[in-house]
Amino acid sequence: MKKIFILMAFVMLFCAWKATAQEARTPLLYEGTIDGKLAITLYLVSVPRECGGDPYYQCIYRYNKNKDNEWLSLNVAYNQQNQFIMVEHRFSGVMILQKNIDGFSGIWIHPNGTTQKKVILRKTHLPKTDIKKYENYMDKTFYNTDDC
Repeated sequence: MKKIFILMAFVMLFCAWKATAQEARTPLLYEGTIDGKLAITLYLVSVPRECGGDPYYQCIYRYNKNKDNEWLSLNVAYNQQNQFIMVEHRFSGVMILQKNIDGFSGIWIHPNGTTQKKVILRKTHLPKTDIKKYENYMDKTFYNTDDC
């Protein structure tokens, strides 16, 4: 009897932990432009750390003109002033962004360090039915850039 009670308590704690971890992931979708001309879409997910503290971010973005639906992975760092730096995989570009009430604004910098373009991103409604689609894009992008 005692073993069954312990087992049931463990299962309930595991289910509660799993539900909390899944609910705590916060996906956000942004649309905007680089240089006012090049339309982009950015998918950003806030992920809680298992040991507490500030979350970390997973991020992908794409140029909307690309008909192949090819996404680029971004390594994200940020500070307490809502300033973000997002570095493209293999350092093909960097975005330095300030988060504001509507989304982000900042600059995109070419690896040559001299070419800089203005970035504006606005938060866009992300239907719950589309989250799985964007998660699949993210998984595929990370697999292609980091795993193979």
